[in-house]
Amino acid sequence: MKNLKLLILNMAAIGLLAMSTAVKADFKSDIISSCKAYQQGEDKSEINACKLYIDGFIDSSLLNDDGVVKPKAMIERTAPEQSDFLKRAYRTRILTTSSMLSNEDAYQFCIPREYDRREIASSIAKSMNINQLANKQLKQVLFETLIADFPC
Repeated sequence: MKNLKLLILNMAAIGLLAMSTAVKADFKSDIISSCKAYQQGEDKSEINACKLYIDGFIDSSLLNDDGVVKPKAMIERTAPEQSDFLKRAYRTRILTTSSMLSNEDAYQFCIPREYDRREIASSIAKSMNINQLANKQLKQVLFETLIADFPC
């Protein structure tokens, strides 16, 4: 009886190990097919894999300073032109002046705080060019769409 229990336990352990190596998920293809279905109007559900991926991508971009969420008025405001004196002062006293002289933001995309995140994910999912995925990675296509749709 003891040997039978040990044999069953060993068989179960071997079965679990074999199943874990046999099952390999390909989530990116699921996300891409979800985006295609959403763009073609086949998937009209409130929650789908494409929009959830986009929402998570935006969150991770906000954490590593690629993007920012700020009021729309701040995004649309243009920076005042710097005087020649300030440009010379930056050039002679500070080592790296390229960002100060060109008045560009460090962020690559800016999402207005007033926009609903679900609407943003939906608009990005609809405007993303799925055909580019033959040559580029999903994250690169998504990032370029965010920059194009929500420039700073």
